Amino acid sequence: MKSKTILREQLKVKREALSKKECRERSALIFENLVTLPEFFRADVVHTYISSKKNEVDTHELIRLLLKHKKRVVVPIADKMTKQMKHSELFSLSELIGGAYGILEPRMYRPVPVEDIQVIIVPALAVDKNGNRLGFGAGFYDRFLHDVQLPVISLVYDFQVIHEVPKEVTDIPVSFIVTENEIIRCRN
Repeated sequence: MKSKTILREQLKVKREALSKKECRERSALIFENLVTLPEFFRADVVHTYISSKKNEVDTHELIRLLLKHKKRVVVPIADKMTKQMKHSELFSLSELIGGAYGILEPRMYRPVPVEDIQVIIVPALAVDKNGNRLGFGAGFYDRFLHDVQLPVISLVYDFQVIHEVPKEVTDIPVSFIVTENEIIRCRN
């Protein structure tokens, strides 16, 4: 099995090779599949990443839809000092600014208790069908998800679903994987 570092580099290169048009088309298909997932559809308070990295599955359209349907949108803020993730309500995409690690975050921090959240959407560089997820290596999501018993959904392109992601004891698996062509209910 490849190391996490090698896998990260390979998948970043593969993802960055996509054209803007491919990303838009693939993200639209992923979005169409996501909205059919009951665990997502029923949630009134959705925690989602804000796509900020090159060719990441786009979540901006998803955020617009949630806001339009009067759902509460909660987004992460990475606190570099504490190495913890803070959770802030987002009212509009227009209030986003560049934050830690080049990730977009709200200009104003509006804290939301984790207990209010009903579903969590996480980014990934790779996932396997058991729900093991390869992130960017900072561990923010694993620390956040450690004490959370909620549906966790990873949005990825088909090629990011790999045979096996190297797993460590601190890694928290996802419940669902949504790609352009399928929704995978993970065996975790």
